[in-house]
Order: sequence, then structure tokens, then C-alpha cells
Amino acid sequence: MVKTASVTDKPIQIKIFPQRLLQPQTAEKLLNEIDQVKGVIRMLIGGKNLPRKVTCGPGTGSEVNHPNMEVIHVGDCAFELHVMVGEIIVEVEDENSKEELRKACERALPFSFEFKQGFFIKTKATLVDYGKYGFKSKTDESINLEDERILGLIDPHAKAKNNLCVVSSGEEK
Repeated sequence: MVKTASVTDKPIQIKIFPQRLLQPQTAEKLLNEIDQVKGVIRMLIGGKNLPRKVTCGPGTGSEVNHPNMEVIHVGDCAFELHVMVGEIIVEVEDENSKEELRKACERALPFSFEFKQGFFIKTKATLVDYGKYGFKSKTDESINLEDERILGLIDPHAKAKNNLCVVSSGEEK
């Protein structure tokens, strides 16, 4: 998920580990609280995969109707959860945004969580990105991206092509 805001030279990356896997309603509430924090550049959700089809056994190939595979709404965007949310990585502009982010998590989560600062999302293009997005030209080896904030947010092994959600476009909060 990409949250558009101005990108500074040294953004801070925060990983939020809730004590439990989040239900879709709790995940939606938390993501909307994070969306309201001023200074959030981008966020990435991760967790246990929810399969679409049975992969082995007598029901192989049949659809899985998991109750947690729901459509949630974050900001202006609606998307279907394909994971049970177990972690959220958020990139913020500065220390003030970091403290606001912690308060948003405390408001949205009815249980404890870990809040770690570190480097979790890549910020420079790798070989996989060049393979996925291509080059601008043969003489210019820079990556052909509309927005460099999507680096590190797309799984190169994912079969789904549309697994990125832009929450807001070009407007600063």
C-alpha cells in the first residue's frame, strides 16, 4: 500500500508487531488510524497467507471461502485481504510522525504490540526491480518508475499483478 506524501532524505521505518493476528475489522481500523497520521510515506502489510484454492487432499483445486478474506476500506481504497495481518511496516518522515504513529496504534489495538525502528523496506532498485519494471532506455540504466515509493512493496514472486493500493494521490495532509 502506498501512502503519498513528500519523501525526505532519511525517512524512519517502523515495524508494528501486534500480539495477535488481526481480524479484518481490526486491521481496517488500524490502517485507517495510520492513514490519518501526518507524515506517513508508505506502509506495507504482511502476515500469514490465506490460500484461494485447496492445494492438496480430496478437495484439491476447490475454492477456499476463508472468513478472513474480506474487502477492507482504507482511505479512498478498497482491497481484499489475502493475508491474516501479523505485521505492518510504516515509513514516516520524522520523529514527530513516529510518536503520532505509536498513539494511533494504541487507539486502534485493544491489546499490546511491539514497535520497532529499523530498515525493513528497500529504498534502491535491485535486479528484480529492473526485471519487473524495465529500463528507460538502452543508454539510461535508471529504473522506469512513476513513483519510487513502490520499491519493495511488490512481491516479485506473486502471481497477482494488482496487489498495490494507492491510498491518496499527490495531496499532502
